[in-house]
Amino acid sequence: MATAAQTKQIFADLERVDHDFVAKIEPFLEGLYKYYFRCDIQGWDNIPQTKALYVGNHNGLLTFEVLMMFYAYWKHFGNSRKALGLAHSVALNNPFFKWLIPRLGAIPADPDIAIEALKRDYSLLVYPGGEKESFRPFTERKKVDFYQRKGFIKLALKAQVPLVPIVSIGAHESYVILHRGEELAEKLGLKKKFRLHGLPITFRSIFFGWCVATGIFTFFPLLLAPAAFMSIFVPMPAKMDFKILPAIDVVSMLDPNLSEEQNLQKIYDYVLKVMNEELTREYAKRRFPVIG
Repeated sequence: MATAAQTKQIFADLERVDHDFVAKIEPFLEGLYKYYFRCDIQGWDNIPQTKALYVGNHNGLLTFEVLMMFYAYWKHFGNSRKALGLAHSVALNNPFFKWLIPRLGAIPADPDIAIEALKRDYSLLVYPGGEKESFRPFTERKKVDFYQRKGFIKLALKAQVPLVPIVSIGAHESYVILHRGEELAEKLGLKKKFRLHGLPITFRSIFFGWCVATGIFTFFPLLLAPAAFMSIFVPMPAKMDFKILPAIDVVSMLDPNLSEEQNLQKIYDYVLKVMNEELTREYAKRRFPVIG
């Protein structure tokens, strides 16, 4: 949980953000958005006029769908609508994303900071599935799973804001993850130290491991190891599609005859049902992986 001083500092920094920053790096983001990932976003008229809690499904190792959604929101609304996104501490400390996503509006995924943002009339984009969802194997890419994490529902209820699901497909095809690597993350202490529930295994990470292992016996694979390591993080140019769904009034879904946990489960199940049904429809339109 964030301290009052930390929360105060974060929002003081937000007031000093250079709003020209995105404009300065727009050519790079536009290249990713339009030509590399060929993004298509539908459902802009489903966005409420008031602040809201946007809930998305995570895809892929470095979750480029989040960056693309941030950029798309800025393209569509400019600075006329205040919005922030909750980010995992690993993303905020990543060498590449550290200099980029906070300046686009990423803040730590902390309940106190999130509620303060909503009080200040920011809309929020959250990904409840976190790294556990983004690290899921390629074979599980066609489903949304938040692993019973219901903090986003508590947040929407506490702030009394509508919940707007955003379904994305394609980003998980930018990294073909073979195994979540939960046991490996546990043994390396990543779960305890960084709250990472996995260390994804891909074809490229296996190749890097081969370079290191065989480099003990012959020098040439070691020459390939740096490039092999960097390639692990480079996404394939998979086409990304996003669908913004109609807002859900979670407050109106509360049943006084049910306990708090039962109400949370009822809303959770409904949100997952709506998102998975849309995901199934969108994947039915997709002809080929990566190509779209």
